[in-house]
Amino acid sequence: MPEWTRTLGKWLQEYVVTDWKYKLVSLAAALIIWTYVAGQQSMQIILSVPLQFQNIPYGSHMVDPKVSAAEVTLSGRRERILNLSKQQIIVSLDLAGLRNGRNLYLISSRDVIVPPGIDVKDVSPRQLSIQLASEIPTPK
Repeated sequence: MPEWTRTLGKWLQEYVVTDWKYKLVSLAAALIIWTYVAGQQSMQIILSVPLQFQNIPYGSHMVDPKVSAAEVTLSGRRERILNLSKQQIIVSLDLAGLRNGRNLYLISSRDVIVPPGIDVKDVSPRQLSIQLASEIPTPK
């Protein structure tokens, strides 16, 4: 039998077979810890989300909104971001208090509704020009 096979056999016996139960438990613990730490990593994603206009003043309507979606940058734990769907994100703009004519609406992270554990890092555009006009009554 060649010398290298005896050396390999000794090495396997000493480093792999001896105390194999403890080594197997250690390997399992390392895999569990690695999986936990990998899941805790933070990541970011950018989604294009449609704008929802709420509370349009009574007797007014929007004139041709030029922007219909916002780019939202979100961050959170890797597992939450990967399980996130576009339908869970809402950009809701409250138009109460706007007057007829051109209005400048400042969009902030408070206008973005996200699930727990997800943070809003940025919204683009940050401002929106909204034009409201009086509704013309229809004759009866």
